[in-house]
Amino acid sequence: MIIIKKHLSFYFFRLLLCGVIFIALLTGCVSKNTGGANTLHRKAVSGLKKIAVVPFQAITSDDPDIRVIRCPVCGTTFRTCNFAGNPEKKTEEIFLKGLESSGQYSLIPPGYVDGVYRKVSAVLLGKSPTEILTEVGREIGADGIVAGYLFYYVERKGFDYSAEKPASVAFCVHLIDVKSGVSVWKGVFDKTQSSLMENIFDILPFIKGGGKWLTAEELSREGIKEILKGFPNLKGDS
Repeated sequence: MIIIKKHLSFYFFRLLLCGVIFIALLTGCVSKNTGGANTLHRKAVSGLKKIAVVPFQAITSDDPDIRVIRCPVCGTTFRTCNFAGNPEKKTEEIFLKGLESSGQYSLIPPGYVDGVYRKVSAVLLGKSPTEILTEVGREIGADGIVAGYLFYYVERKGFDYSAEKPASVAFCVHLIDVKSGVSVWKGVFDKTQSSLMENIFDILPFIKGGGKWLTAEELSREGIKEILKGFPNLKGDS
């Protein structure tokens, strides 16, 4: 009788798990996180072959009472916090590696672009970030220029399978057409990992992550992978 109960319990557990996964698949488009990529001017991006990448920037506030801040390029508001180290650099490296691996673009790396960006920023003091980025792209001879901004970065507290506090990340990446000076694509990722008990719609990312709590870097990697699916001319762009 005990053996039968064990088998029945395991059967019902498997049945319940299959049911949960089936529901999640049917309603997978509903999600707690904010993110995705959007090509704003599809015709303009077709001619962009040589792309410069400006070093990603951390956008935070010295005032702890300020919890919301705007993206310098599009003006969209994001939650913000102060964070230690330079996680924007790691986010930049992940993005650059993903873009390089596609082989679709000739890339001018941040290490080269940084000096030109600093010089142009000093000369065009008072101009908008988009105007400065456009001028940087023109001086370098790029067709497009990428600028990324990290607003929120909170590390996981705990371990892979037992977290007291989940990782949380928010960033935005823009591709600006140098010829027109217009942002033709943007990718946004804003997410705090949640457990299956909190959000059943997170079941697929949770399973893909090995059923564990991600670090902030791992969550950033997931976000970059997600937005690059919509980057112009890359596989997954629609």
